[in-house]
Amino acid sequence: MVDGVGPDVLVATEPRASIVGPALDRAFDLDILEVGTGMRPDIAVTDDTRCLVMALPMGEDPLTPEQIAARAETSSVDDDPADPATGPQLCLITRSVSLSVDPYARSATLDGVSGYRDRVPEQWWTARTVHLSTALRAGFTTTRTHGTDGDARFVGIGTSNADLGVGTTGGPTQATLVALHSNGAIGVSEIDPRTFGLRGVPEIGPTRLETLRDAGITTVDALADAPLRRLTELSGLGRTSANTVQTAAEARSTNTVLPTGTDSLSTQDPVFIDIETDGLNPSTAWLIGVLDGGPADGHYMSFRERAIDDGSHLKAFMTWLTGAAARRPVVAWNGYRFDFPVITEQLRQHHPDLVAAWTDRYQLDALWWATNKNGGNAALPGRTNKLEHVADALGWEPSTNGIDGATVAKLYTAYRSQVAGEADAGAVAVPDWDRLERYCEDDVRALATIYEHLEGAARRDAQTKTPTGEHSSQGSLTDFS
Repeated sequence: MVDGVGPDVLVATEPRASIVGPALDRAFDLDILEVGTGMRPDIAVTDDTRCLVMALPMGEDPLTPEQIAARAETSSVDDDPADPATGPQLCLITRSVSLSVDPYARSATLDGVSGYRDRVPEQWWTARTVHLSTALRAGFTTTRTHGTDGDARFVGIGTSNADLGVGTTGGPTQATLVALHSNGAIGVSEIDPRTFGLRGVPEIGPTRLETLRDAGITTVDALADAPLRRLTELSGLGRTSANTVQTAAEARSTNTVLPTGTDSLSTQDPVFIDIETDGLNPSTAWLIGVLDGGPADGHYMSFRERAIDDGSHLKAFMTWLTGAAARRPVVAWNGYRFDFPVITEQLRQHHPDLVAAWTDRYQLDALWWATNKNGGNAALPGRTNKLEHVADALGWEPSTNGIDGATVAKLYTAYRSQVAGEADAGAVAVPDWDRLERYCEDDVRALATIYEHLEGAARRDAQTKTPTGEHSSQGSLTDFS
């Protein structure tokens, strides 16, 4: 997991924080911090020296700049963290800030902030400081205003100590990735360790994992390189299963898309789309992002609603689709489960006369084609089959940071709620539409990146077949060498 994520700093959290350092110290050349140990803070500086990460020590005494300077072996901490021009971003880690939940009053209170505030030097209580707490559940984020001190951002990276009440659970998150970006954005995502290593290879469950380990195959690279005949001799792995898991391992090991089926893709140039909604159970699709062309130089168009629920952007999208893009296939990622039916429902509500033109159009879910159609046609790289993970493994890089689909939906929903409750809509804080549209553009360009690789894998597969459609006998015989 550490190899796959490549973090700058590791933070050990409960319930077994004390074993993390000893277990990983020799394996990785990384700073491993644990909050609440010793009498001086543990400090780490990221490779580019732009961020100073500090785990608070035991006790309740206020921290001093001298403590930091004595512990850190870098000149960057001598700069003023409050100065955006010279100082590094500061990330403070505590375990004294927790959440108190009253399930009957349906209220939650951030506890321990006052005592924690007394420990933080005045010059470090700035907008550039991020406060992480191992006593807040992973992924929890909030911004609190404290008088003239300004806003403070608190992010959970551990397990909640709150009593959540009957019928709820505060189950621990096994790993959390906190990404701090130069533009001030914070990205927090949960990571399942089972998506890494052999356990992360499709169709390898606990039983097959132990079978492979008993055979001395302990890494994805080793699985990809193992002779196929050796795999077929293992218990529970027939020829078909062995070939499937080995191809999946090779795709992850080499960060490539590999063919696994015989189905082909359309020869017509596709139109790539992605939608932004108000959540996973959407009542609106307020933005349809379209890419006409390839991932690097394709033309991006954003069809966004200009007034809440007016539906005019849907009509504009269909006018373009049935005009300039007539008869071209429409491609989305997970489109059969989300994008395509959501657009259909939106058209039924706002423009029922356009439903037939939409549903009659050839629509392709690239994820379904790769993993499900006729048993699947491609093995994908990436630790999961999420769009960003697959595209990232293929070398795609986003232009926006610190934002994801859930954040976009949350921002839009808050804006929509404000508009509905405000007499003067002009007084409502308007989201940064340009940034939200750029995020959607990132997604369709990521999709186009994956599609190019799917096409390349399908072409390579076709070139290895005889005119009858069967793989050559030479290719089959190599399985028995």
